Amino acid sequence: MSLHPALRFSDPRAFAERSIRAHGIALAGGATSDLDTRVLQAWRRSGAAGISPDQELPTRVLTREQVADARGRTPLRHIAADVVASVSDTSVAGRHLVVLTDARGCLLWRSGSPEVLRRADAIAFAEGADWSERGIGTNGISLALETGTLTHATAGEHYVRAHHGWTCTASPVRDAGGRILGVLDVSHPVRFSSSETAALVRCGVRLAETLLASGAGGPGTGAPVTEIRLLGWRPSVIRADGSSVDLTPRRAELLALLASREAWTARSLSEALYGDSDATATVRGEVRRLRQLTGLSIDSQPYALAPDERRCVDYLSVEHPDDLLPHSDIPAIIDLRHGI
Repeated sequence: MSLHPALRFSDPRAFAERSIRAHGIALAGGATSDLDTRVLQAWRRSGAAGISPDQELPTRVLTREQVADARGRTPLRHIAADVVASVSDTSVAGRHLVVLTDARGCLLWRSGSPEVLRRADAIAFAEGADWSERGIGTNGISLALETGTLTHATAGEHYVRAHHGWTCTASPVRDAGGRILGVLDVSHPVRFSSSETAALVRCGVRLAETLLASGAGGPGTGAPVTEIRLLGWRPSVIRADGSSVDLTPRRAELLALLASREAWTARSLSEALYGDSDATATVRGEVRRLRQLTGLSIDSQPYALAPDERRCVDYLSVEHPDDLLPHSDIPAIIDLRHGI
């Protein structure tokens, strides 16, 4: 009799022990009925693809520039930050990690507590890592891509031994036509296994697909940004179709600051905009509204404009941006006018 799925949550330690034992038997060439046949088939494919159960790193890890490019190409780019934030727990006590991949299983966004992020770094569960079956063997993300449904991978169900301390619940995110755009995954140490994780993932996927269907997933889709005007008294964002979005003074200041660096933390933006490093919730709300209003690809954690959008910012192409947001009197904008 195979390992009963209910044991995954009712007794995660027992499930982990039995699944890890079955993993050892199967990879040694023995027969085991403890695991789902789909998992065993996925293991065979993993081995055939050249993945080793003792492998530590994915076969492919994108550079920072390649991650930015991959984010810019996925239709999930405009909704990723809102979806990940809705499911994540970044508090010190947070137990789970949230990741969002593209359609190929490449991890492009993640969020979690400092401790969970540290643990994830130890197994290269980070931005740019290929967590497809061919990238790192059987895991929750690869199973979701293979089956097209919500899946679990707990302890020994992972092909790579280094992942046996984790449990993962993942589900595809689809567009209105049913095409898989990526995978939303919630992972945490095995001892925290809970049936509630599936509900959390389903809620995140429902939000993602609702935002995509409503158009929140891309004012810039089909009408990408071609110019960002921050010089003069009427700041605006211009799109390829000729339409423009006027910016309020505060959103113009936020956009000018985002353009001035490759990346910002929420605390540093809070200090620059409001003189208060604790106003991070306000900053997050403003970034979200700016993203939805303009269609700009603003990454989170840290906050950053896509490279191609930074190239559209007018004040960055002039030597002396004296006319940068003349209405603004915040020190950070004044410094930018003077090239500081």
